[in-house]
Amino acid sequence: MPAPGVPHYTAGPLLNGRGPAAPPGHEMRSTRHRALVGLLLAAALVLTWQRPLDALAERQVEAGLKRALIAFASARTLNAALSALQEATVSFQVGAGLSVKPGAILEPLDDVVEQFSNLMFLATASFAVQRLMIEMLSAWPVCVLATALLGAWAVLAVRARGVPGWLPRLALGVLMLRLAVPVLAVASEAVHWAVLERPYQQHAGQLAALEGADPKLPRAASSESLLDRMRGLLAQGGDIARQVEALRTRAQDIVENLVRLGAVFIVQTLVLPLLYVGFLFWLYRALTSAPGQVSPQRDL
Repeated sequence: MPAPGVPHYTAGPLLNGRGPAAPPGHEMRSTRHRALVGLLLAAALVLTWQRPLDALAERQVEAGLKRALIAFASARTLNAALSALQEATVSFQVGAGLSVKPGAILEPLDDVVEQFSNLMFLATASFAVQRLMIEMLSAWPVCVLATALLGAWAVLAVRARGVPGWLPRLALGVLMLRLAVPVLAVASEAVHWAVLERPYQQHAGQLAALEGADPKLPRAASSESLLDRMRGLLAQGGDIARQVEALRTRAQDIVENLVRLGAVFIVQTLVLPLLYVGFLFWLYRALTSAPGQVSPQRDL
């Protein structure tokens, strides 16, 4: 019987130790449970060293990074063109002659493009951080630490000795940290292809159109091409009011497409990671905070 005041470790879902007498059949179920947990931990340890998940995750992150870079470059090009256009003055002859700044019509669009480019920079940085974290957490010191902790846990469990409560918690924490980012990258890209790819292609087409794919839209390849197209648009004399209204309507459509495209990247680089982190905390607590892990017993 343990000494008074000395903690006594009982058999919980993840701990192996000596405890009170178990009802019939409980020991067999407990043994099967420990065997299943051992197999899962062994498989996770294999993934830690063999790194097939890391290679897949790196490819997925590179794909997301490429999408974000393309959107970011397009947004910056368009932003530079609109900024130059806002400073331009177009003169044309209607009666005594008029001089206007067509870029003023596109000022709201320029503000949205500026915010969108900032968002794309953050999305690009998010993918780059994921790539860096995969490389850092796959380094051999992390793998050795996870192996040592799991090995110590397994030795104590096999020898049917009490397992200190901190050991499983630390071992699982290190193992989950090691595999968390690769799993996030693979799962996030899977959600993108299953749900987000269609809206991404639809709204990314608007940026492609701004760069000249659609001949009805001004090209964003250079500020000069935008200025030339705007001068041609406003130089149509009596049709100026209708042309300005058409330009304003088109600008509103572009704003909507940029906002929707930005939402796609927000979901993949912010919403999904936050949900994933919340799930990891819940899983960790569920695995390590089960009742009966540590029960102080005292002689009465």
